[in-house]
Amino acid sequence: MGLTEREIEAVVREVTDEEVAFYHEYGWVMVKQLVNPDFAAELLGVGQAWLERNGEEKGRNKRAVGLARQEEAEPFRSFMFSERMSKNATRLVNRKRLKGVDIPLRYRIDILQHKPPGAAGATYHQDSSEHGSDRVGELQFWLALAEVPAEMSAMRFVSRSHREGPLGSVFKDDQGNLLEQYPNLTSVLELSPPFHYEPGDCTVHHGYTVHGGPPNST
Repeated sequence: MGLTEREIEAVVREVTDEEVAFYHEYGWVMVKQLVNPDFAAELLGVGQAWLERNGEEKGRNKRAVGLARQEEAEPFRSFMFSERMSKNATRLVNRKRLKGVDIPLRYRIDILQHKPPGAAGATYHQDSSEHGSDRVGELQFWLALAEVPAEMSAMRFVSRSHREGPLGSVFKDDQGNLLEQYPNLTSVLELSPPFHYEPGDCTVHHGYTVHGGPPNST
């Protein structure tokens, strides 16, 4: 059975004006304790059970795709499609400044991923260049359901790289990564500091923000 909006609001907070401003300036933002740690633990438990039953192997990683579309994977569905998360996303995309009202957002995908010790890092790339988005504004929420220190493959972002527009696909043509293609990228711009996610912490990044992560060395 799904959660009510009031129940979601008790465990999921709104993004702040300061977080929205930071996101627009840098192309990413760390939202500390977006969800209550106990709720993150509940999501983790449901997710782990789902991975055991339905997970797919992706290299050394195990992942599940589309939990929010599965009624039996509650509370993922209630969380993903809640009014609170919709409001958080529309505030960050901020098309209201161009139209006077918020515009509907299109859900693309959700992924639950487990990276075991020794798993490879994430290639530095831009999501929108890989997904073929038909407009600027795509954004991704990455929510930690367990503690994720920097050495456990926590993501990093090239600040303000969302202002550079599409820099090209690296996955479709096996082009390595964007830090190799543009060796001055992190000297002209700046790489975000290493992050230590606590359960319930969430980073949000723009579709054209260059991002990646190290191997899981734990």
